[in-house]
Order: sequence, then structure tokens, then C-alpha cells
Amino acid sequence: MSNTRTILKSLGLALTVGLVFQACKKDAPSIERTAVTVTLTNPEGIEDVTIRVATLTLTEINSGEVLTSTAHENGQFAVSAPAGSYAITLSGDISYSRDGLDFEGEVRGVLDGAVISGPEKTVTLDLFLYNNKTGFVLSEIYFTGSLTPEGKTYNGDKYFVVYNNSAEVLYADGLVFAESDFLTTEKREYTPSVMTSAFTTATIVMIPGDGDDYPVQPGESVVVANNAIDHREFNPNSIDLSGADFELQMLPNLNVDNPQVTDLINVSPYLTMHNRGFKSYVLAKFEGDVEAFQAQQAYEYSYDRGAGSIRTVASYQIPNEWIVDAVNLSVESEFQWIVTDPSLDMGWTYCGKVNSDDNRYGKSVRRKVASTTDGGQQILQDTNNSTEDFEPEAALSLAN
Repeated sequence: MSNTRTILKSLGLALTVGLVFQACKKDAPSIERTAVTVTLTNPEGIEDVTIRVATLTLTEINSGEVLTSTAHENGQFAVSAPAGSYAITLSGDISYSRDGLDFEGEVRGVLDGAVISGPEKTVTLDLFLYNNKTGFVLSEIYFTGSLTPEGKTYNGDKYFVVYNNSAEVLYADGLVFAESDFLTTEKREYTPSVMTSAFTTATIVMIPGDGDDYPVQPGESVVVANNAIDHREFNPNSIDLSGADFELQMLPNLNVDNPQVTDLINVSPYLTMHNRGFKSYVLAKFEGDVEAFQAQQAYEYSYDRGAGSIRTVASYQIPNEWIVDAVNLSVESEFQWIVTDPSLDMGWTYCGKVNSDDNRYGKSVRRKVASTTDGGQQILQDTNNSTEDFEPEAALSLAN
């Protein structure tokens, strides 16, 4: 976001967070307290912003303590905030104007790793417009693989499930799956940084079709398997994916082709899925064909590997406005940052609480059901916050 954005001065949104923390015991030592000023900045390109209702949430990263406050009429918050390292988020409804027209909408804000200590602290929280549009969503990601009876890892049975969360027939033709270049467990300074405008990936696959070949009814799903076979023939602890709608073209030594199942197009091969969940995934639709994407969206970035050694990487960028859905994955003990712009996903989900957690095998992340229509269609939760939207360490929906 631009440094020239208008601060929401008219709302008096320099939010001084008062401390009303009380000790659990009468004789407990006093808790270090900090007066925190939170300054909100406008999303780009809008004016005359009025926050109608909002909730500010501070989550202490180490203890998990969650502190919330709702906006008062004067746009100020009062919460309890002992010293610590916090993830700060805001969600709210606003009215605003753009190009002379009046609108109502939703905003979100997220700031990770805000260190709060000392008598006073000032932080800035950037707001972005949130668009909860219905359509295709990633309803389940099975990335962990399974274990054989001998305790060996088995990785060929991974899959994605894409769900039509709308009330209309949608077409899966041209849907793109991409895995992040960047790890959620290793924060680096990448130059040039494009995360606010694009998703960085060199692992991209696409469903074929001419636009109307693969209809998906409201409330129905398509399954994209690593290998669309009955994996129980090779691992009794695995699942049958021979009925998948699509399958990946894997590396030759990993690929087991089912000629009855349509292969995805490798835009930039190969997608194998990180089995500890250190990467993130997006669902997108290109504007233009594959050749145009490859020519126009090539992206080269550099980073410091340490001791002054600079590495340069050739990759691609998918513009954020092309992205239909995004899911950040990580693991609690190793998490450092999300690798999408928070307007796409402001949280993350997981299988396994520590690195190389054996309990992760045979589990997936599954999107929660928000409601059910009168006609019986499930509406899946999609608030662009994977921490809230997904059930971590879930049972596989395709298990027999």
C-alpha cells in the first residue's frame, strides 16, 4: 500500500489501547503494561471512509491469549494488552466513496509480530477492502500423504477438492492451481517484492477445456488427484482415487497415469505438494492463454542466503486479482509469515503441530460449513482467513 494513503483522521482512529488487565491471583506480581496507539490507514483509492462497526483483535503469539474490542462511536478501542508479541487483526463494515459514488463494504487489517512493551507503543494497521464473493473454493487439501503398514511414507495419494460455493453452474475449465515459491516457515526479504499485488510461484498446473467442457453444479465438487488410482493396492492404509475427476502429470518417476482420468496441463511443472505444509496454494483463472501468461508474468527475484551470498530465482507472478481462492499452510512450531497478501488470506491452517509431526499423515485441512440452504446445499465458510475457515488435521473426505 502507498505511503500517500489518507489516514482516517476524520474518524479519530488513532486508537489508544488502554490496559485493564487483572491478575488471576490477588498476590500475583503486577503485569507489565503498555499504552498502545494503533493508527489505521485507508485502503488505496477510496475516500470519505466511515467505519460503521469493527472488531480489533490482539492475539499474544506465545501464550495464545486473545484480546478483543469492538469500536465505540468515537472510533476508539479499549482492550487489555500485557507486554508481548502480538498478531493484530481488524474486521469491520464501512461506508466510503470512490469516483464520486457511495459504497458500503467490508474491511480487514492484519499485522503479525507486533512487539508491545515499555510504557508506550505506536503501531500502524493497514486496512484493505474485503470481497466475500462466492464461487469456486478450495474445500479440502490433502498434502500430508500416508504411512504404509511398515511405517514408510507414501506420497502418491494426495489431492485437492474444489467446491462450487455459488448458486450457479460454474465451469472448471481453465482453473489454475499453484504452489508458493516461498515457505511460510522461512521469512526472507525478496527483491523486488510483489506480494501486495501478486502470488509468486514456479509450480503451476491448469485444468484443460474450452470454457464449457467441465460444468460443476452448485454444491458439487471436482477432485484433482496426484495419481488417480486405487492406492490401496500399494498401501493398505491409503485410499481409492481412481474416481477422481482430474490428475496431475507428475515427475516421470512418480507418475502413474490413469488413461480414464483427464490430465492437468503443466504450465510450469511439477506440482508435488509439500508434505509438511510449509507452502501455500492458490486457485486462479488466467486472463489470456498459457503462452501469454508465460511471456507477460515472468518474475525474477533475489534474496540474501546469508554471508552476503545473493541468489536470483526465475519464477512467475499471478496477479492477485486473478486469484479465486488462497490457502496458507504452515506448522505451529515453525510458522513465520503468510506468503499471500492478506486480502487473499489473512490466516493459515495446518496438519501437524511441530516439524515432521508423524500425527499429520492421513489427514487434511477441510473448509468448515457455514450454513445450509433451504434446498440442502452446504455453503462453505470463506472469510479469507484460513485460521477461521478450515478444520485442521481433519479426516479425509475421500477415505473409504
